[in-house]
Amino acid sequence: QHDVLVAIGRGIQQKDNVELAESLAQALGGAVCASRPVVDQGWLPATRQVGKSGMTVKPKLYFALGISGAPEHQEGMKGADLVIAVNTDPKAPIFDVAHSGAELDILDLLPALTEAIEAKRG
Repeated sequence: QHDVLVAIGRGIQQKDNVELAESLAQALGGAVCASRPVVDQGWLPATRQVGKSGMTVKPKLYFALGISGAPEHQEGMKGADLVIAVNTDPKAPIFDVAHSGAELDILDLLPALTEAIEAKRG
C-alpha cells in the first residue's frame, strides 16, 4: 500500500501520456493507478484499477488526475486522507469529494509539477 497514489483517468488522453504520470509518481515516491476507462483501454493493467470493480485504496495523498469521479471510482478511493483533483470539467463529480482541486488540463500540469518536485528534492 503506497502513501501517495497518482490516479489517472480519461484526461490522460493517450497511452504515451501515462509516462507523465509515472514520472510524477516516481518524484513523489508513489505509484500510478487508474480509473476503469484507462484499464479498459489497456493502458494500465487491471491490478492498477481503483473503484468498485478494482481495488480499494487508503493512501495519505490521492492525486485524481483527469478522473471524472463516477460513484464506482469514488467507492475505491474514499479512504484517502487527502484528495487533490485536477480536471478540465468544473462539474466533474470528483470535485465533490476532493479536499482541494483545480480546473486544469493535466497534460499541462504534469510536466511542470514533476519538474518542480524534482527541483525541490535536488
